Amino acid sequence: MNAREQYIEQLKKYLRVLSKADQEDAIDFYNEYIDDAGLTTVKDIVDKLGTPEQLSTDIIAKTTGSQPNGPASQSPHPANDRRTRTILYICLAVVLIIFLGPLALGLLLGFFGLIIGGLASIFGLGVGAFALAGSLFATDVWGAIFYCGGGIALLGLLIIFVAIVIWAIKWLCRGCKNFVRYLRNKSKEGA
Repeated sequence: MNAREQYIEQLKKYLRVLSKADQEDAIDFYNEYIDDAGLTTVKDIVDKLGTPEQLSTDIIAKTTGSQPNGPASQSPHPANDRRTRTILYICLAVVLIIFLGPLALGLLLGFFGLIIGGLASIFGLGVGAFALAGSLFATDVWGAIFYCGGGIALLGLLIIFVAIVIWAIKWLCRGCKNFVRYLRNKSKEGA
């Protein structure tokens, strides 16, 4: 059995999903093509046409308009599949950022506005208590001392609250940084 016959026999195995007429047309065409091109060794034929598996995939795709379900339908370049998947993930991330970015920004600004509003109200209560104590000092000394103590207590709460907020912001920033690092490492492993 010469090289052309070996190649054509292997090609026939992969073309079984086609009708007999389509199989015969394809086999006749490639028999003539191999003869006309003067291809005498299997290596020459494979260099020109690809493996029988690859050629059958092309023939079936052109004939039926779809890919076969056999092993020939597997992608010859799995790296391209991974690259395509990575590109799709990037596109999905961009779309999510476009649509969810304003929502996340609004929530973040609302959170910081709540913190600043809380700090301002505590500060205002402390200053108000001192002002009330000053006005009451002339009439009721013990009441003035009470309100001064309340003002000092509120200012102390303000300082504690500021320390907690600073700690929470540092913790959130560190968590975001670690999350981004985790995503970057995952994308490097997947690529």
